[in-house]
Amino acid sequence: MAYLIYAIDKNGMERKRETCREQHRAHLKSAGKMLLASGALLADDGVTIIGGISLLDTDSRAVAEKFAFKDPYEKNGIRKETKIIRWRKRWFNGDFLDNAEK
Repeated sequence: MAYLIYAIDKNGMERKRETCREQHRAHLKSAGKMLLASGALLADDGVTIIGGISLLDTDSRAVAEKFAFKDPYEKNGIRKETKIIRWRKRWFNGDFLDNAEK
C-alpha cells in the first residue's frame, strides 16, 4: 500500500517557494524509491502552483507523516493544509489490477 500526501499552499507563496525549492527537491530525492510520484498541483491557468501531491510507498502512516511534515515547504510555512491519505493502486495504465491488495 501507499500514502497520498495532498498539500495545498497558502496564497501568495510564489517567492517564498522559490527560496526553498532546491531544499524541497533534495527532500523528495531523500525518499529514494519509496517516492513513487510527486508533482505540483496547478491552478486552471496551468502555470500557477497551488500545492503538490506525493505518493509514498510505505505501510507506515508515521513514515508518511514524518516525510510530509519535514518537507521544507511545510517547515517554511508555505503549506495551508496537508492531508495524508491511505491509497491503493487498483487501476494502472488503463488496466484493472484484479490481483491488487483488497
